[in-house]
Amino acid sequence: MLGAMQSPLRASSLLFGFALFLAGCTSGDGPAQTTGPTPSEETADATSDEAGTSNSTNPADSTAGPVTTTSPTTTDDVTTAATMTTTGTGVPQVVMETTLGTLVIELDEVAAPITAENFIAYVEAGFFDGSDGMGATVFHRVIPGFVIQGGGLTEDLVTKATMPPIVNESGNGLFNTRGTISMARTMDPNSATSQFFLNLVDNAFLDDPPGYAVFGTIVSGLEVMDAIAAVEVDRNDVPLEPVIILSATMQ
Repeated sequence: MLGAMQSPLRASSLLFGFALFLAGCTSGDGPAQTTGPTPSEETADATSDEAGTSNSTNPADSTAGPVTTTSPTTTDDVTTAATMTTTGTGVPQVVMETTLGTLVIELDEVAAPITAENFIAYVEAGFFDGSDGMGATVFHRVIPGFVIQGGGLTEDLVTKATMPPIVNESGNGLFNTRGTISMARTMDPNSATSQFFLNLVDNAFLDDPPGYAVFGTIVSGLEVMDAIAAVEVDRNDVPLEPVIILSATMQ
């Protein structure tokens, strides 16, 4: 499930940890959207809902992927429609500069229009890099051989208030393969807000319904993703030295 190079025991261990991570993400800190490190809406702890200290062991908001940390949202409504913002080339790309290097992420507004538009809205609002005046976000959860999660917590691991959650666009023909970007969430499939995760390896099980919505691919900077994955972390998978998003701009 986690790749041909991993043993069944390793896969089972990671799946169990990921489930815990998602459970924690429901509070706000992991790949699930949690209030601390988890991979649901954050790829951090199993004690949060998002991916900031992170939302769960999954990079999405479900119990199978990064959960988003539970951060306050502006409303409880789910965004179901979006007006896309396109770049001059018609293919939106985000240039994300971190303390360990620069990532260029190409968004797929055709397969994942709502998710791509949501991400662009956060970029243009200065949410990720702190140009909104509320503090830059970090990669708050790092799990080698699985995912790195970020986009919801500040350097002090404080969860930022977000826009309303969006509908889950998993099953759109895009898959959680190495180098793709997906949304972290809680156990509720339609709970993703700002937290996202990057797949370090092919994570096919994250495509299983309800799945984690993939909405883009790293077109430059895979080595930066791997460098982030190699940092030293604490027992909650939170980097000991913050990996900060210094800037995030459309190109």
